[in-house]
Amino acid sequence: MSTCGVLTDIQEHFQIGDDEGGLLQTAFVLSYMICAPVFGYLGDRYSRKWIMALGVFLWSTTTLLGSFMNHFGWFITFRALVGIGEASYSTIAPTIISDLFVGDMRSKMLALFYFAIPVGSGFG
Repeated sequence: MSTCGVLTDIQEHFQIGDDEGGLLQTAFVLSYMICAPVFGYLGDRYSRKWIMALGVFLWSTTTLLGSFMNHFGWFITFRALVGIGEASYSTIAPTIISDLFVGDMRSKMLALFYFAIPVGSGFG
């Protein structure tokens, strides 16, 4: 069993090298970075609940659909769409948490949220 996540399995499946493998994360990060400020702007003007719900739906749907892609071009497209969905969630969720809690409880809930992000990523 590999200790470096799923990247080697993806590279093997698509017959790609390290450069295309790295491009997967680049596509995700670029779409995330471009869309996060947009969702922040929208979250200040429209329903945060609906923006986050649509983003989580996009995130979940594109993650599922991406797992069925057998062509690398489509796979990387869906990876970028996952970044857009995640940008909506990670931008809007802290503001909703802040609206729901006050004082020390707010700090604890935000700490839990930000702690869970790398832990969840680690578990894959």
